[in-house]
Amino acid sequence: MTRFQQLMRILTLGLTFSASCALPYVHIKFYDVIREVTQTTNNELGLLMTVFTAVGMLLYIPGGLLADRCSARKLLALSLGIVALCNFFFAFYHTYAIALFIWGVLAVAVNMIGWSALIKAVRESGGKDEQGRVFGSFYGSTGIFSSIIGFVGAAVYGSVAERVVGFQYMLIGQGVFAVVALLGVLFFVADRTPYNEHVETPVEAPLKSALKVLRLSSVWLMVLLIFCGYGLYIGIGYMTPYTTNVLGVSVTFGAVLGTIRAFGLRVFTGPFSGYVSDKIGSTALVMIFCFFALIVMLVVLLMLPVGTSSAIIILMTLLFSFFGLVGFTIMFSCMEEIRIPAQYTGMAVSVISLLGYVPDGLFGPLFGHWLDIYGNDGYAVIFHFLIALCVIGALTATLIYRRGRTLRAAAENA
Repeated sequence: MTRFQQLMRILTLGLTFSASCALPYVHIKFYDVIREVTQTTNNELGLLMTVFTAVGMLLYIPGGLLADRCSARKLLALSLGIVALCNFFFAFYHTYAIALFIWGVLAVAVNMIGWSALIKAVRESGGKDEQGRVFGSFYGSTGIFSSIIGFVGAAVYGSVAERVVGFQYMLIGQGVFAVVALLGVLFFVADRTPYNEHVETPVEAPLKSALKVLRLSSVWLMVLLIFCGYGLYIGIGYMTPYTTNVLGVSVTFGAVLGTIRAFGLRVFTGPFSGYVSDKIGSTALVMIFCFFALIVMLVVLLMLPVGTSSAIIILMTLLFSFFGLVGFTIMFSCMEEIRIPAQYTGMAVSVISLLGYVPDGLFGPLFGHWLDIYGNDGYAVIFHFLIALCVIGALTATLIYRRGRTLRAAAENA
């Protein structure tokens, strides 16, 4: 695989991720509009994500089994085709009943058919000694494409006076991005790469494969690492309300900082963190440093008084976001360091995602509960919780680093 082919493959996979997530999470950008077109209450709209999350969690394991036994290229193409059709269909038929059905279909397409196959394809995009750069570049590209899809969608929506018509055009645009990603997969995502040329497809019964993966201690270490890394990624989202509600910056200033953290930093932290982790030969070592750096950042943020200068607020919040994103963008590359067998990548990813992404549905309500009870003092509770998460993450990354070093030494002496 040439460097150009590798680059196009990674960019295609990044676009695949961004295009796949655009419709399920469309409420983040167009909350009031989607309520208007579906004629729903806030609670009913929230149920859409409940359907997507619940159905998706039930289908992670079957999706992992599919990814290990089927062509990742075909699975991704099928997933993107369904996503595109869902966008086009919802653009013209958007009753609440249809929305519930579509969000259920999206859970099948994105979480079962697409997710494990996507991470497997990313892992197979580079050699064993460049997994950091591969995953870092992948997540960096998702920042680029998510921004492009978001900005284009907003521009298309804003170009039409009628809100519902603008929403329709935006959905059609998202469907077009999914079609472009599908074509990219067909052109640039080959099933055979130098990474997997000697990897055999599992031939045992699916249940036996699942049990084999569940018995791997390395998988459970990855579950804990992803749980901590993703939990801290969610914590980054609370920097914006903290700076406005506690430190006293303006809402506009906080929104600008939030946008930079959410999209701008990911574009640079992904490739940077991947390069550094490959250079020193250990992703886990980079994550250990990040977890300890985050502890320092959180302690300092807790000590900042009201009225702190904007320069210091910018520096501290961006540093916190930087180290959080460095860990988040490369955490899956630890699969190689801890030697999770390549033929079980799909199944391993499904188990890791099923349990490691629990913070997605847990931390939001938990943090919101603390803020409702304690008001602005709830941010201190959240930050202390994140510090504890950093400690657990650092210990887990240390175990992964030591295990990886032992496995490398054994391989060299064999």
